[in-house]
Amino acid sequence: MNQILVTNDKSEVSSNEMKPIVRFFCIVSIVFALILVFCGAFNIYKVQANRKNYVQPELVCEKEGSHLNVMLSGKNRINKFVYSWNDGNEITLYGNGKETVSFQIEMPQGENKLNSYVIDVNGNKTKYDEYTVSFTAEEDTVKPVLSLESVGGKLQITAKDETEIDYVTYQWEGGEETKIERTDDDKTMIKKSIDVEKGTKKITLKAVDKSGNTHTVVQTIIGSNGPTINVKLSNGNFIVKVTDEFGITKIEYTHNEEPKTVDNIPDGAKEFEFKVPLKEGPNYLKINAYENGIMTEYKCKKTK
Repeated sequence: MNQILVTNDKSEVSSNEMKPIVRFFCIVSIVFALILVFCGAFNIYKVQANRKNYVQPELVCEKEGSHLNVMLSGKNRINKFVYSWNDGNEITLYGNGKETVSFQIEMPQGENKLNSYVIDVNGNKTKYDEYTVSFTAEEDTVKPVLSLESVGGKLQITAKDETEIDYVTYQWEGGEETKIERTDDDKTMIKKSIDVEKGTKKITLKAVDKSGNTHTVVQTIIGSNGPTINVKLSNGNFIVKVTDEFGITKIEYTHNEEPKTVDNIPDGAKEFEFKVPLKEGPNYLKINAYENGIMTEYKCKKTK
């Protein structure tokens, strides 16, 4: 009997020791289940929030010769643009997370139907309406020719096309785009001289012909720093020497508050020298030398 009683006591103690362990694992399981439920609810909330804030990117298509220019813009960053011609194989182009992207895609011959959709970085998908466009080999597909040259301190833009030129645009780095329309009777050419901005800047030019063919050129231009002015004294005179690689267009000076203009500068002169006689006492001299719209100023004081 004693052995049976002892055996029963041990069994009872072992059962009591198991209860906390079972309770612990139950609590852990409940906490883990709650975490899973919370994560799932949060992910659902994120998806709904993304869809609520989603604005469909705008799609603009422009035909250019044998190509179609596709432009996408909106508030959501674009992951990829997927398209197919005439229900054929899909082709994927990547937007690299930009809000505005553009692509140039080649068109097949004949009547074509473009099917496309876009996916943003959050996975939102937008399918666009079918776009119909045609292309035949007989159409004008030759791009205009663009050239730049420095003429008389200015930048001369020349655009030529074998059929008919439409317009030219140019844009200095950091500036706004300017459009040049054809104004003369020659339908195949636009020629325009523009001022060169001071310093080193990039200029982007685009020529467009009547068929929509486009030629774009980006070039770095080193603009003039304007005329150089040197002044020295000799035999009671200011000896003023002005130089400019593109040509001096005007020189003005003020001597002791008396303004004057130098009026005998030869056309296209790259170097010009003149004298200003000193007066008794203090002599204040200010010189403004011009290369078209670029001015250099020089000031000095001498006492005789």
